Amino acid sequence: MLAEIRQREGIIVIRPTGRMIGAANAELRQQITEELEEHFEAPKVLFNLEAVTRMDSSGLGTLVSAHVTTSRKGGRTALVNAGAHIRNLLVLGRLMTVFETYETEDEAVLAMTAE
Repeated sequence: MLAEIRQREGIIVIRPTGRMIGAANAELRQQITEELEEHFEAPKVLFNLEAVTRMDSSGLGTLVSAHVTTSRKGGRTALVNAGAHIRNLLVLGRLMTVFETYETEDEAVLAMTAE
């Protein structure tokens, strides 16, 4: 699994597609790591999850890994368009308070650039 990665108003928008499960996450995690290595301080990362059809604990691990890397650099991580299945995983994993969550990408970009 790979993701579309683009910049929007200084925010790194990562849009994975398909299933964030099992071994498929290794490629995605590598792609995200390479992108974050290019940003030395305070990256703002937005995961747009609208095209994710399934996620398991390894998918959550990919999100948490990106969050940890971003936080260590003084940045922020947010999620948008997390479906009910993904929200349930976040609740079960006690991760709802770890990520900023928004309903739309526009709302997230506005909030993350307001500072």
